[in-house]
Amino acid sequence: MSPNPPGFVEHLRAEGYHPRSNKHSNALAEEIVGDLASHCPIIRAQANSGSLVYDLNFTLFTGTAEWNVDIVIGEPPMDIDNTQVPSAGILRLTPSSVRIAIEIKSVMTEHRKAVKNRKRDFEAHHDHVHRYGANAIAGGVLVVNAADVFRSPLRASESVTVHTNPDRLVEHCVEQMRAVSNRDTPDSSGLDAKTVIVVKMDNIYLNTTAYVTRLPAPRIGDPMHYDAFIQRICAIYGGRFGS
Repeated sequence: MSPNPPGFVEHLRAEGYHPRSNKHSNALAEEIVGDLASHCPIIRAQANSGSLVYDLNFTLFTGTAEWNVDIVIGEPPMDIDNTQVPSAGILRLTPSSVRIAIEIKSVMTEHRKAVKNRKRDFEAHHDHVHRYGANAIAGGVLVVNAADVFRSPLRASESVTVHTNPDRLVEHCVEQMRAVSNRDTPDSSGLDAKTVIVVKMDNIYLNTTAYVTRLPAPRIGDPMHYDAFIQRICAIYGGRFGS
């Protein structure tokens, strides 16, 4: 497995980042689904048999409440045609029930203000998912920008924001993600799995966009590293839905 999903950075280099577009989260979502299908044996086996599908930007209903979820993986409708399943991977189809629900959020600028909102979003996400189903797995992915500057397409004349001490800003965001509630058993509350992915992107010179793997980004061995995130979802999934 790559330390971080390579296709996501390739997408940012090609398309740039716009906060009102879901293209970037969709690109990362496809990578995450692909890694789960490739590196988790139980998910791969169920996907290949047609008993597991995924979808993006899915509306999850809990009573009268609705929550838009970036990635869902679950059981297919009963009338699925197994011949539709890709030879390698997992079929994109609206699931009839959800087993995994993953929220993707980004902090590209105004880190301290933005991460406070993202933390609140993740807490609401896991609460909604677990009201939907106690065994459902709630995941959270936070993308944090470590660039010295960032050009926002929403500002007048697309002005550039200077990030003073970006390492400290990234460190603060990582600490805030660690503080999001953790869940170890189906009768507790919190995210089942979470990760922080750090990129360096100024949104000006797109071809320089790259992952940051040094501190303060989570490194291999850190429970919030991307590899650990995929492995944790796999382990939890096998325990709850492996039979």
